Amino acid sequence: SSGINAEYGGTELTQLADVLFYCLSVLQSEHTAAAEHITKAHESEQVKRGVMCMKIVDTLLSAPFVKDLEELKESEEEEKEEKEDQDLAEQGKDILLLLEFMKKSVPYSLQNDTHRFIFPKGIAVDQRMAIVKELVRRESTFLQSMFLIESKLYTPLHEAALKNEKPILASAHLKTCFSDLVQVNQVHQVFLARLHQKETTWTGDTTIGDVFLQLSQRFDVYSNYLDNYPSSIAIYRKNINQNPAFWAFIQRFDSQNPTRRKFFSLLTQPMNHMEDLHTLLGSLIFYTPTQHPDRRLLDQALSEFKQLWEVIERARTQYASIGALKTLEQEIIDCPMLTDTGRGVLSHLTVYRVKCTIDPSTGTPQTLSADREFPYLQKYRIYLLQDCIMITRIVFQVEPFCGEAQERARFVSTAALSAVKLRNTNHELRFVLYTPQGIHLFECETADAMKNWTDVVNRALVDAPKLPIPNIYVKQSPINVKSVG
Repeated sequence: SSGINAEYGGTELTQLADVLFYCLSVLQSEHTAAAEHITKAHESEQVKRGVMCMKIVDTLLSAPFVKDLEELKESEEEEKEEKEDQDLAEQGKDILLLLEFMKKSVPYSLQNDTHRFIFPKGIAVDQRMAIVKELVRRESTFLQSMFLIESKLYTPLHEAALKNEKPILASAHLKTCFSDLVQVNQVHQVFLARLHQKETTWTGDTTIGDVFLQLSQRFDVYSNYLDNYPSSIAIYRKNINQNPAFWAFIQRFDSQNPTRRKFFSLLTQPMNHMEDLHTLLGSLIFYTPTQHPDRRLLDQALSEFKQLWEVIERARTQYASIGALKTLEQEIIDCPMLTDTGRGVLSHLTVYRVKCTIDPSTGTPQTLSADREFPYLQKYRIYLLQDCIMITRIVFQVEPFCGEAQERARFVSTAALSAVKLRNTNHELRFVLYTPQGIHLFECETADAMKNWTDVVNRALVDAPKLPIPNIYVKQSPINVKSVG
């Protein structure tokens, strides 16, 4: 506005403003008229479309058109099935590429020889070469972790033990914790060198099973490591809690570790690496033809690896069972010491004790008439272990300002499985448990729980060791059969 006023003056600016306002009024009136015209045209168009839709519906409902439509639909379904068959055939070509990424289980073809696939020679050679390269890569990664353990953990601790009167970790503890890991590192360095030699001179007839067999001859190193593993963990746990210098050393290692693996994670690397080798060995057998000279060597190596893997799994299961028993000892009030070699919790069941009397002539329980309307008197939980059965009673703890009662199990008694008998009753939810401490009548919550429990207990009774008393260190008091059942 200031620019126009300066150039044209006041009179011209007024005339220009009048022209602009006139144009705006014309545009507004034309816009209103155009909107009304569009609305009327749209309404008439909708009417025309409605009439057309009615005609289309009438045509669709006519019999000839429906028949043609069904034929057209059938032809489309046939074309769709043909296309799906073609897609499956194309996908089948990619299955071979996916098989090399099987890392978690041995292929099913290893379990049943009649289901083996026969690959063309070129494909088998390429896949075997790819698996060997993957072996070299994983072996190199594993040795990097072993080098960290030896150079950043064992060597500084060993030097500190030689120089100082109060070392970070005692020499005897160092030998228990790291001697087997150092030997594992040396064994796998030789294994990687042999793999590199096979890789550089690889042909279609190259054998790799002999390298695995040479590695299996040093599995005694892993056996020693597994035997000392619980003692090593106990030493680490004690020093972390009672030795501030060792705890500071581990914290510094975790913060400066370039692989970002924690200290305790590195200790499990040997077991995890053997799982990887076992899987890759199975993949090699999968891609090795039966007539190949390497096939027999690979089968022998796989049997050796299976034996070692079973030992690792048994040790892992045993340590997990011990941890579960220790947790159970803390959860149960007045619980005895349950941890023992080879013991684990097979099952547990929450039941209700039914008040009863015992017939002296037959030894069968009889429920009291006064309790038939309300048969659930006390809540119990029964734990089944490999060699014994433990009975606990549920007690409720109520804290101030707490909206719920907390359930806790209190120890009642234990009995060796060799001295326990289980018998069903006429009631579908009740069973009788005979122990040296008394006769117990319990009722389950559901029929499925009852069936599962009786099946598990009967199998455990067959496999139970013949022990007169369970290996549980607690002074047990006899139970009144009339009051407890």
